[in-house]
Amino acid sequence: MKKTLTQIGIILPIFFFILMLFTYAVNVPWMDDTDAFPDFLGRFLEAKDWNERAWLLFKPNNEHRIVYAKLMNLLHYALTGTLNMRTLTIMSNITLFGILWIFWRVIKEQKIAPMYFLPVPFLLLQPQYYLTSLWTITGFQYQPVIFFGLLGVYLLSRNTLLTFFGAVLAVFFDSFTMSNGLFYWMVGLVVLALQGRYKMLGVWAVFAVATFKLYFYRFDTEANDQGFQYFFKHPHESFFGFFTHLGGGLDFQTLSPILIRSIAPTITGFILIGVCIWWIFLKVINTKEKFSLINFWEKLQLRFNNEPSNYIILGSLLFLIINALVIAILRPRFGYFVMIVGNYKIYPATMLVVVYLMLLTGWLKNIKSQKVFRVLLISSILFNMASYIKFLPEIHERRKDLLVRAFNQEYNKIGFGPYVGSDFDQYVQTSLGRLIPKGIYQFPTNTVFKTSEKEILSNFADNQNLKVNVSTVNKEIFVENYDLPTGFGLNDGAYLILKSPTKTYLIYEKRFLYNFKDSGFFIKIPEKYLVHATYQVGVFWVKGNERKIYKTDKIVEVNY
Repeated sequence: MKKTLTQIGIILPIFFFILMLFTYAVNVPWMDDTDAFPDFLGRFLEAKDWNERAWLLFKPNNEHRIVYAKLMNLLHYALTGTLNMRTLTIMSNITLFGILWIFWRVIKEQKIAPMYFLPVPFLLLQPQYYLTSLWTITGFQYQPVIFFGLLGVYLLSRNTLLTFFGAVLAVFFDSFTMSNGLFYWMVGLVVLALQGRYKMLGVWAVFAVATFKLYFYRFDTEANDQGFQYFFKHPHESFFGFFTHLGGGLDFQTLSPILIRSIAPTITGFILIGVCIWWIFLKVINTKEKFSLINFWEKLQLRFNNEPSNYIILGSLLFLIINALVIAILRPRFGYFVMIVGNYKIYPATMLVVVYLMLLTGWLKNIKSQKVFRVLLISSILFNMASYIKFLPEIHERRKDLLVRAFNQEYNKIGFGPYVGSDFDQYVQTSLGRLIPKGIYQFPTNTVFKTSEKEILSNFADNQNLKVNVSTVNKEIFVENYDLPTGFGLNDGAYLILKSPTKTYLIYEKRFLYNFKDSGFFIKIPEKYLVHATYQVGVFWVKGNERKIYKTDKIVEVNY
């Protein structure tokens, strides 16, 4: 009975996470996706020789080389002959389950009862980092960089010559998954030193230096230079940012001012680091003996080599700490909120798992009472549930917003890029222009907007009228209504239609948890998103199977 309950407990968070992926992943290349997917694929297919293809594969994209993402793009194209961002987004999460498997090895190799693994999937598989799990480019960076690096650490812990070179290959590949993978070379040095494999440590160092040199060949580091300049002027932000980032799993006040929002994550970060210090140092130090650095090192080596699976925990921790230090030093110049930005939250989620495994291996497995474990298990389940309650509405709304943008990109050549006529706008059009005529990429077809596209694109009917208010505040135009009922379905919402003699746009304003039940809508017309013109205002309303297009008596002049 206990075994069955354990299996169900492990399967449940996996099932809900996969259900979320299949429900909310969409075939939309959003922002940074353009570089790694439509643009790369189009250029690769048109490349004249393999030298050009190799350069496209390895050339930096923003601040990273993302070979893994591009290889998966090519694999998908080889299998299907298409570019489908929905499928690729789902594929990008495969490595999450690889991370789960590596953490399972700790439980298995230390012969701990399987039920103690239960909190791990509840802590790891949750929606806080949806800007990783449901954004293709980040999904092929942040999750695999943890997995391939941990795979390297796991192979090093096997302590054989064959697995050593397997670890070299894993970390080398990880380095070209994104730049953070380079941190695992430093992690490997610590692991090999603790193992006492000093010859192998030297070999590892040679591979590390060679990888760093290769990685930074023809690589622009100007952005990092600016990060260091900001750090020297504001070191306190980096100090607190380190803890804020690591404790980001407790970031539930996402709409509060950053000072208030960061309190819980920062306190959590201090607590988590306290547990880490206890697990690494205090478990080894004997207060009755005179402290000796040599004696401490020997005891540390003995402890890890008696239970090699602890290297997985240590490797995870070292990576997360180095990563947090780099983020805390280089990123505050963009704003303190970056410490807990959504696409970084896979790191604090992993940190929660690592600290739980520390408590498990350093304490819980040695006590007979299961009271503490039950508290931790219930806490992990509540954490998982709270994460879905808080962040699932954001994911729900993001899907609608992306599909609206896809509609606008298809009919108005704007949507995937931020501004009409911007360099990025032209870049998106050029990238898609290589693929759409060949049928390699197609805009999403199975959407409520495509089903109703004739009605949306046609002139408004006179028999469906709706009252709305139009206001201008600081030159920003807002359209509002407080009467239309609100639904909670996958497509439910009020979508603004702006129609000129030559263009028809859809505009959607995402709702949040606090106003999800409110009737009506309050929509801002985004700046530089529409061609300058006079637009008649209409509304496309969806609730369940009901769909209506309303005409209003309002006209807006868009000229910004």
